Formats: sequence, structure tokens, C-alpha cells
Amino acid sequence: MKKIIALITVLAMCVGILAACGGSGGGDKPAGSGGATPAAADGQLKVGIILYDDSGQWAKDIVASVKVLADALGVKIETAIGGTDPSVTKEDVQNFGAAGYNGILNLHPGTIMPELVDICEQYGMYIATSNDPISTRENTGYDEIKDNPYFAGEVWEDETVTASAIAQDMVDHGVKTVALHGFPFGLSSQMDLRLEAAEKVFTEAGVTVLPAQSFDKAGAAKDVIDQHPEIDAIFSSVETVSTVYQPLNDAGLADKVLLNCYEPGEDALDAFKDGTVNYLVTGTCADSMIAFLLLYNAMTGNRLSQADGSAPSIQMSYLLCKTPEEYEDAVSLCSAANPPYTYEELKQFIGPDATFDALKEYAQKFSLEDLKARAGK
Repeated sequence: MKKIIALITVLAMCVGILAACGGSGGGDKPAGSGGATPAAADGQLKVGIILYDDSGQWAKDIVASVKVLADALGVKIETAIGGTDPSVTKEDVQNFGAAGYNGILNLHPGTIMPELVDICEQYGMYIATSNDPISTRENTGYDEIKDNPYFAGEVWEDETVTASAIAQDMVDHGVKTVALHGFPFGLSSQMDLRLEAAEKVFTEAGVTVLPAQSFDKAGAAKDVIDQHPEIDAIFSSVETVSTVYQPLNDAGLADKVLLNCYEPGEDALDAFKDGTVNYLVTGTCADSMIAFLLLYNAMTGNRLSQADGSAPSIQMSYLLCKTPEEYEDAVSLCSAANPPYTYEELKQFIGPDATFDALKEYAQKFSLEDLKARAGK
């Protein structure tokens, strides 16, 4: 009887293996070992995009820009919201895997990436990250995943350079008291890097730094403005037109306090023109398109890698706008209505002839000048 049960078990295992391999005997392999992820049951590759939220212009720019490539390549995309709770992001990845998706583009990685890669590996699903760096931060588990064949790589902006440039410009304008505004430390390495870089510049310049971090971003702004009417600058790690603009106006400080804004929304240009906002940072949809290329190559068996075999890590630049005119140029060339790249420009980086070095070199040219040159302006 035991022999019969054992034989049945072995036969069941063989059937399972043949089914997983499509009955070919060879089987599909992870990218990097010569194979490709099987498409969904209907033959179409599917990618889940995980965003912090989908209501702002930031998300609209990213999804519309990625869709340019997805549509050209016949890839179905769907979005999910990660929010401020890491467990929600893990559930998102689990749900995409259970639904038969082939890849994840994660705009909200944080310190849970090793867990997300584990989930992806269980489902034979690939994952790439965009916007938020993990290789440059401690305690993100990057060393655990950089060689995993299901991690397709990361594309990110140098937060330190941009934040330091804004903070230094504020110092050069003679600010004496500044509030550090945004989410609490520890939620996002991307936002932490912004605040840490700015704080370093302010501290070294002898500027008084006031904390204003909270999940209630508008409340934090109102509190610091009410309690410290002497502030002459607010450095924020997040979008500020919807949260800081009104408290400044209510206090009669709209044109007296220097203010920056990341991921600006629809009202940002008006706020820039009336002097409430002095620095706008945009352009994140460009690195999301590059990250999608990494993901697509991995899904189709052409995973790119660095010289040591580890997953790609590509640093790009933001578009830092200090005048309304610069911001108008940026929006006209890099937004949902005007994605920063065309499929024709990027198709050279898809397939077996694509290389990490060539893609990295091309991506790192990104700037307002690069956008204008490619648009013939």
C-alpha cells in the first residue's frame, strides 16, 4: 500500500513539473539564465504598478508615461495603492502574483523589498523599482536581493543633490529659520534623504531648523506657521501646494516664506507665479519609463545586469525649476500629456542586443536641456 501511495505521489509531482514547464520538457527559466517568464493565460504580459497614491499629478504623469511603452509592447498595466502601511504593498504584490501578473513596477519600495522579491520569486514574477533608491540606503536589504534573478533593477534620482541645491539657495537668500516639513522619518528612504540633505545644509549654515513632520501634512504646516511666525523658509519632502499654500496665505506669509514643492500638481504653476512656491521639482515619470524597460527585458528573458551580474542601478536627475518659465517648459515636455520619451527613442534598449551600460548612459543624459534638444527646441 505504501508503495502505491509513493508511486502516485511521484506521478503527481511529474505531472506538476510538466505543467509548469508547458509540457516541453525544457521549462522556462528565470531571466539571466536564458529563458523567459511565460505570458498570462491569454498570451498577454501583465504588469502591476504600485503607487503611493493615484490621485495626484505625480501618479498621473507616471502611469501615462509608462503606458506609452506598455501599449507599444502589448503589455497590460494595472495600478494598486501602497499607501503608508508596508503591509498593504505586500498584499498588492501578493494579489498581482495570484492574478497571474508577470511583473511589478514598484514606486514605493522602502525597506520591505526583500519580502517583495521573495513573493515575486514564489510566483515567477519580476520586480523593478523606480523613484525611491534602495541601494544607497542602509537596512533596505539591497545586498539580499541585488543578485536575485527576479529583481530586475532600480532607477532613482539623486535626492541629496537636489535637496542640497534647494536648501543652499534658501541659505543664499538669507533665511534664518526654516521648518522641515513632510512625512515622519522612516516611512520612505526617498523622503528621508531629502530632509537629511537639507537639514545638513541648514545646520552647517547656522540656520535654526524646526521640525514639522506628520502624517497630517497640512496640520503640521499650520502648527509650525502658527507657533513660529518668524520662519522665513519651509523645506518640504513632499507636495506642498495642497498642504502648505493655504496656511501661508491665511498667515499673510505667502510671498514672505521660501517654499519648495516635490511632485507638483495642477495648481503648482499658479502658486509659482504668485510667489507662494519658489522651487518645483518634477520629472519622476522619466525614470519610471526607464525602470519599465528593465522590467520588460527581464520578463522576456533578457534581464540586464551590471558587470558583476547584479541587478541594474541607474541614477537619474530631477528637473529642478526655479522660475515659472522653467516649469512651463518642463510640463510641456515631461508630463502625462507629454511623456519624456517616445517608444521609438527607447526601443533600442529592448531585447537581446540591449546593454546596461548603453541604457545607463542614455538615461543619465536626462535634463531640461536634453528634453528640449530631443524636442527640437
